[in-house]
Amino acid sequence: MYLLLLGAAILILVSLFLAGLYVALQKKNEDEEQTPQIHHSGVYRLRRSPREALLAVKPSEKDLQDHLATQDLPARESQALIDLWREQTEANLRIIEEADIKEIRTFQYEIPASQTEAIKAFPVGTYVTRDQLGAHAELIPPFHLGCKAVLTPRNAWEGGEWKPLLPASEGRYHVPDWRNLVS
Repeated sequence: MYLLLLGAAILILVSLFLAGLYVALQKKNEDEEQTPQIHHSGVYRLRRSPREALLAVKPSEKDLQDHLATQDLPARESQALIDLWREQTEANLRIIEEADIKEIRTFQYEIPASQTEAIKAFPVGTYVTRDQLGAHAELIPPFHLGCKAVLTPRNAWEGGEWKPLLPASEGRYHVPDWRNLVS
């Protein structure tokens, strides 16, 4: 009788052990199936929006208002310039965020013909990488008051003439002064 009870106890313990092992393995499989934040090198950094960095290097709306107040512009025109600045900033941030989802890592500057003279640092066909934009948010348009430049996502294998954007000196890029008014 004692042997039967001992056998039953061992059987129950082994069953509990196997059930616990089964649950632990199932939990481990569930954890492995979830996509980690960094599923290969650098993707986390690429998917991080440059919004905060851009707002830190670009002038605030208050700065824009203060500067435009010193100009001889009608209030309506000043407000239109501030609205354009806000719209261009949001449009370019949206373009970058959408490209991050598609894992596009290069962008071309699309600059209206009327503004190419004001933005000489970015000639036609100039491209910038997502890493550059992440490290140097000042490279994200708008560059000056009235700026209508936009980033266009472009894959590296697409044809056409490409010119990389290189720093001017000491790792700094020549970006136009935002106070310049260009239409």
